[in-house]
Parts: sequence; structure tokens; C-alpha cells
Amino acid sequence: MSHRKKGCILFFFLAGLAVTAMIFCPLATGQERLVTKKTSLRANFLWLVPRTTLLAVGDSLTQGTRDATNNQYFLKNAYVQKVADKLSLVLPLKFSQALLDVNGNRLNPLTVPSNLGLDGEDIFSVEGYEYYKRAGSSSNYISSEYLCDKLQPYFFTDMHDKVLYPINLLAGKPVSQIDALIWHLNNRTGPAIVIFWVGNNDAALSTLGLGGKNPQYFPIPFDQIKDKLKPVVSYLLNYGKNQGAIAFDPYTAAHIEHNLTDTSDFSNQLNHLVTRINLNRTRVKYFFLTYPYYQEVGYLMGNEDLEFYLSKLGYSIPESFNGRVSLLTFFCLYALAKEGELSRIPLILSNDGLVMSGDESDTIKKRIDSFNNLISLLSGRSNAHIVPVGEKLNKAFSTGLEVGGYTLTRNWGRGGSFSLDGVHPGHTVHAHIANILLDEINKALGLNAPLWDLVSVLLSDPYVDFDGDGWVAGPNLPASGRTKILYLFKDSLEGVPGPAVIDNMSPGDVWSLISDALLEEILGISLIRTEAERIGVVPLKK
Repeated sequence: MSHRKKGCILFFFLAGLAVTAMIFCPLATGQERLVTKKTSLRANFLWLVPRTTLLAVGDSLTQGTRDATNNQYFLKNAYVQKVADKLSLVLPLKFSQALLDVNGNRLNPLTVPSNLGLDGEDIFSVEGYEYYKRAGSSSNYISSEYLCDKLQPYFFTDMHDKVLYPINLLAGKPVSQIDALIWHLNNRTGPAIVIFWVGNNDAALSTLGLGGKNPQYFPIPFDQIKDKLKPVVSYLLNYGKNQGAIAFDPYTAAHIEHNLTDTSDFSNQLNHLVTRINLNRTRVKYFFLTYPYYQEVGYLMGNEDLEFYLSKLGYSIPESFNGRVSLLTFFCLYALAKEGELSRIPLILSNDGLVMSGDESDTIKKRIDSFNNLISLLSGRSNAHIVPVGEKLNKAFSTGLEVGGYTLTRNWGRGGSFSLDGVHPGHTVHAHIANILLDEINKALGLNAPLWDLVSVLLSDPYVDFDGDGWVAGPNLPASGRTKILYLFKDSLEGVPGPAVIDNMSPGDVWSLISDALLEEILGISLIRTEAERIGVVPLKK
């Protein structure tokens, strides 16, 4: 054996998936004993270890939506990416995202994504089905909207094509999220971790009062603002209402029930999905995340929230008002108050169809409890682990999440928990969700992946109101559709108490922008599109 000063003896022992190595270096003059470093071993021998595939199935929270839109900036700051970043420090990981540019175009169409999450998915659409109740039909039916079925990127027509491509080509058929997951599981070469967080949207539309089919709901006080909108937009909205394609009264007991998934339907579909993905697969761990109380999001604004903002413009909310209105209704209230149309506000606040009552909120809450009870029953199944995200987010939103001297609450804008759409979490809460999930993965797999330092995340979070004026900076990104309305309330001087963008605009400009944004939204309804083409608002589709 050589006794040169710089000699080292290197022994390797490989067993299964574990790679262990010990480096022995004799002491030498002027040198310190070399210390074994996991990172250097990992760099040298990573190729010897089968990579673990991280897969995610879910809705907008999993895709990373913020401000009612998707792009690579949001995806890279969402919980799934944050989980992947930390797991990659302790095990060889295979993970990829379907990144989109600011216009929603796929940046890497040939990359096979493993984050399969898609904005708007519920327990049925994740398998390609439209849920009969929300669609106003007699039974569930397969919808091409929920399938990736295009053969070339330039044919993409919806988010399913943009996110799931090219898995449909590899599978040789159109694929839903669940189909894409099963394809991954059948074709993997190593272990897999599956994140399953589908079910939030089975209560979402009841909370948002926005979306659905036959009719599609818009929680705006149409009768009080129709003379403020561009005439053609008012005409099309009224036409849609008269034809039964649009409704402006989502918060009635009947309409809330219409948009809620029945517990028995949820149970049957969940059991069906669990059977399809097969929880008994070897070397696969499934992590089922529970659901927070959707009706507690910042999107719904109560007495205190409305008083905080409308009092800036001279309107005081009656103490007797104890319901909650949607964010879109609030935006209209603010625009009216800015214009001095204060007499219209009481009419809006007394409209039962635009105000969610306490009883209506409890109906949604109880339904979410029933969904969580069904998820908890999976805890005894092979390879299934329950992640209490719902419980921990509920606690954070009710008592506040303490981060670096700031208390993040559920309140829109000033609360710091949500993006400008009031529904999707900001960067800090996404990191908090990642930590909850990482903690469960560490325990289940015997790992020691580090958690995120929430303070460092918060300091660069564009959704935190650092100056306390109720407005946030938001991201410096272009907007379309609903997002144009959201960006009216950005704070261009975050750090210095002052007004939002809307406060520096003329009433005419505000209503013009709101009109244009609403037009973009309603043109997605085929009946409205046809009428808009007939009257020459938009050109005929070729």
C-alpha cells in the first residue's frame, strides 16, 4: 500500500438503491482530515441510483395558478416545484413542468411533464368527465375539453393540450390527467411519489359564484352597473341572461347546491379513481392532501373588509351587514364609490343572490368536511398517506400565519396570504404548503429533506402588503381577461402608503377596462360568441 502524503483509500459498497461510500485519508502535515461530503458523493455516483419520479395530480393549486392565470413565474414559485427543489437535495429526482410563457403558450412542448395539475379540475374532470349537476345534464359525459388530444403544439386549443402533451402521443390516445398519471406509473424505471390533491373544485364554484355551464355564473351587480359598461357588453350580458346562458345570482341555496358535488357522487368517483391508479403498486407512495375550507378564501369579503376599502372613498358599511360578497362584486362597489355613486351600494348589498349568508357558507363547509372524511378513509390503504393540508391551512387562515414579524391572514390584499384573485395562495403560503407536504414525505420515506425558510420567501413575495395600505405590488406581468380587472388594484409604490392603480384612473377608463375584460370572458360561451359574431363585435371564425 502506498504511503504518499496525498494518498486516499476509497471503498464502495452498493446495496439496492442505497449508495454508501467511506473516504479514509491519513493525516498529513499542514492538512486537515478530509470530511466525507454527501454532495460530492451524490455528484460522482448519482448515475448509479434509479431516479424517483415525482408526479402530481391536481387543480389550479397544483398547476400553480395565481391572478387567474398561469405562466412559468407562477409555476416555479408553487408548492410542487418547491417540494421538488427540496427533495432533489436528498435523493435523485425526476421532475418536470409544462412551463408556459406570459401569453399562456407552452415553452417546452417536447418535455414530458410529471406535474400534471390543471386549473379547474374536479374529481370528475380529472378523468375527462363533465359532472352532470354543474353541466345541467342528466348524466356525466366525456368532454374533449378535459383531454389532451392534439397531435402538434400549434393545434393546442385548451390547457389540457398545453399541460399534458406529449403524453397523448406516447400513450397513443387522448389522455386525461388520470390517464397521464397511469401512463407514467406504467412506464417508470424507478420509484415514484404521487401527490394527489383533487377535490377543491368540487366546492369551488359554489364559493366563487363564478363559472359553470347552463348557466355560467358571474357574481357582478349587473343591474347596478349595466349603464356604466360599454353598450355592446351590456347587450351581450343581458342577451346571455335572457337566453339562460348567464346568471348573476350565484349565492342562493339552490344555486350553491347546483354547483356542489354530492357526497355520494364524490365517494363513488374517488373509489373509482383509487382503483384505477392502483394503490398496491410496488415502489410507489401516494400522498393524498386534504381540502381547506374554500369559503374562507380572501375572495369572499365581509363587513370588515368592505369597510376597510370603501371607507377610503367615503362610504361606511352598515354594521348590520353580515354576509360576504365576491371579489368581483367588491371591484364594482369600489368603482361605483370612486365615481361617487354611493346610492347604488345598498341595493347591491341587499341583493341576496350576490351575498353569501352564514347558512350558505356552512352548507359548503359541511360538504368539504364530508369530502375530507372520505379522503381520511384511504389512510388504511397500502402505500397511501394522508397529508393534513386542509386542517393546517384552516388554522393559518383563522388565527394567522406568523412569518418574520408579519401575520398572514385570509383577508384579501392586506392579509398577504392570497394572490390578487383572492383564491390562489401567494408565494409564502405555497412554501408553507410545501413544508407540510415535505414533512409527511420525510416521515413516510425516512428522508431528511430540508424545509423552506418562510421568512426568506416572504421578503420577495409580491402579494404581501408591506406598507399596510391594503394594496400589494403584485407581479410585473401582462394581463388578459379577468386579470386586467385584478391589476387595477395593484400598488405601483409598494413600500410607501398610497393609492392603487384604480385610484389614479378616470371612472370612464375604469369602466372601459372592466367592459373589455368582461367581453373577453363571455366570448368563451358559445351562445354569446355566436351572437357577438352576428352583430359584428368579433369576426366570424373560419
